[in-house]
Amino acid sequence: MTTVKHLLKVSLVAVALSALFACSDDTAPKKTNQTQPQETKTQQQTEDSQEIFNSPTDAQQPETQDSPEIKKGLYVYYQDKATFTDCSNNLSYPVAKEGNFYELEATYIALKDQPQQKLLFEVKGDYAMRPPEQGDDVDMLIPTELLGVVHKENCP
Repeated sequence: MTTVKHLLKVSLVAVALSALFACSDDTAPKKTNQTQPQETKTQQQTEDSQEIFNSPTDAQQPETQDSPEIKKGLYVYYQDKATFTDCSNNLSYPVAKEGNFYELEATYIALKDQPQQKLLFEVKGDYAMRPPEQGDDVDMLIPTELLGVVHKENCP
């Protein structure tokens, strides 16, 4: 029975990852076999180059202070609450239900073997003050991208 559960989890993760990789941000125009005058081809290439360089999704943009940082830590989701213990400072932060919160939650649920099991996650995100369910604002992790998961229960 545990083998079947494990296979279902692996299948779920494989489907999720294949769906993520199936999406393409390729904005480059498709090449055609049509013959165009040399002047028109050069003009089109120049326009295409400018469009690519001016693209807001260009992956080679320099990082600014506003861009999220890569964080590695232990993630736990239990009773509709998630916490992230940062490996760099050993501090625990609640995870805000914004950004990629639900991707982290779904991945954790698919990979965990037991309740409250800690899994080592690598995410892009920032810490920001947010209101908790009760009390004053606290620093929370705002995840923007899940980079990877290691099936470990402690920091390296």
